[in-house]
Amino acid sequence: MNRQLFKYLLLAPVLFLFACVKTEIIPETLEPVLTLSPAVVSLSAGENFQLTATYTDALGESRTDLIEWASADATVATVSTTGRVTALSAGQAWIVATAPDRLTDSTLVTVVANSNAVARVDILNAPAMLNEGASATLQAKAFNSNNQEINGAAIVWSSSNTSVISVSPGGVLNALSSGTAAITATADGVGSLPANIQVLPPGGMSRSGVFSGNSGYTVKGTATLQQSATALTLTLGSDFMASNGPMLGVYLAKSASGGLSAQNSIKLGNLTANNGMQTYAVPAGVGLTDYDYVVIYCIPFNIRFGTASLL
Repeated sequence: MNRQLFKYLLLAPVLFLFACVKTEIIPETLEPVLTLSPAVVSLSAGENFQLTATYTDALGESRTDLIEWASADATVATVSTTGRVTALSAGQAWIVATAPDRLTDSTLVTVVANSNAVARVDILNAPAMLNEGASATLQAKAFNSNNQEINGAAIVWSSSNTSVISVSPGGVLNALSSGTAAITATADGVGSLPANIQVLPPGGMSRSGVFSGNSGYTVKGTATLQQSATALTLTLGSDFMASNGPMLGVYLAKSASGGLSAQNSIKLGNLTANNGMQTYAVPAGVGLTDYDYVVIYCIPFNIRFGTASLL
């Protein structure tokens, strides 16, 4: 065998791997995150409770010192500058934590008159989404401060937007038009956490974009993120085409450029074909508007082959 040919055959796999080594040197910017727990608290008048809140800024640094606290009804409960709640009188109050970047989270505090009173109401089976014209029946249970169910508690249902979702006295939802409504169950004046339900128009909702190549690589075609009442999927169109590369992945991302990480993206799977239509399931819990870009990504060398901006 010709020595030059033999040398090429040995080096070919290495050269192929380095075909996508044009890495992007772009500082990663993280999404600021505020979390508050627990979501609901039941107290007797005079009791105290320490809420737990964390705030991580765009540099990934913990800055809980920047969190501000407020009570929506200081006659029911107050909150200190460190998140310690003091129960004053029977009723309900939202305790709100606020951080930079317009981030807010809240805890619903119920102050009970006695241990047998309704302290919490839970909606058990609210769907996150409904198709327009669909219906669903909800259930709710009431509990006292000892976490014992109060049998026979009368539940009153309400909708924050009856033009989007109506709810009957028996908890039957009717999805009337596209939009979002918060459903609440109340027993003896104690309300549940609102169940936010989105009504999708006929055919569901979608966002689409067109790929453009990056750093000299070719990626073309359309990408469509499609939301139905039961699933979120990404479809690369029949016009899709991407350059060859080692271990290409399909990602949803929050930024238009730079490297991908668990903080700013989610992997849907390895690219199944370099040409043609293909569909990828999006993990449960990811919303239609959580990510704004679809990225074809060279995993070994952290380089974007192509990006589509979802509109």
